[in-house]
Amino acid sequence: MILEYRNFEGNINANAIGIFDIMLKKMLKYILLTVFVANGAVLNAQIPSAESVLKKAIQYHDPKNQWNSFSHEMTFVSERPNGPDRNSVVTIDNNRGFFSLRESNNDMEIVMEDCKQMPADKTCDQVKRTRNYYLYLWGLPMKLMDEGTALSPMVSEEKFNDRDCYVLRVDYDQDVWFYYIDKNSNAMIGYMFYKDEPNQKGEVIYLDGEVKIDQMRIPKSRKWYTTPDNKFLGTDILTSSK
Repeated sequence: MILEYRNFEGNINANAIGIFDIMLKKMLKYILLTVFVANGAVLNAQIPSAESVLKKAIQYHDPKNQWNSFSHEMTFVSERPNGPDRNSVVTIDNNRGFFSLRESNNDMEIVMEDCKQMPADKTCDQVKRTRNYYLYLWGLPMKLMDEGTALSPMVSEEKFNDRDCYVLRVDYDQDVWFYYIDKNSNAMIGYMFYKDEPNQKGEVIYLDGEVKIDQMRIPKSRKWYTTPDNKFLGTDILTSSK
């Protein structure tokens, strides 16, 4: 009987130890899961949403929401490594959908979607693409609020031109664009687009300096390079506005 009692007691102790071991493992799993979730929550809290990053960038560049009523004449010089400089005068009146571009023997004018004037070697569609090019690039980041813009909800972090940036992404039909927003100032300091994302073939544009037009901060110059070979394409400089 004593032997049987001892065996019974030993079985109880073994079972108790086994149960305790299982409970301990479950507690450790719970603790690790809690720590993982907490760390993930902290990490997510540190990276703002795409909408928040864009809103702050627009607040920096257009604090008074003046782009929609923008009405100014701007003079540009385009410097190219293998050609003469090109001077351009662009007039934009967003109130009435007016755009004009004056260059040597290359004047064009659009009111809304009606091509009023265009070079002999250009079609109306080509003139519209030129207009859209100017309105898009010189209207950033505000143009990212246009209807139909597929702003990715994911925000990444990256060094761009030696500055810490949030990176916004927008997928268009034929290319994908990335916009670099300085973490400290909320200024847009550059952007990049890929025509062939898997092979990273596209162009990267570095913004430098600012011109104050009304209360808007417009980048003064844009330097263009190809990717991934980093070939210099040229610089567009905003020399004056009125």
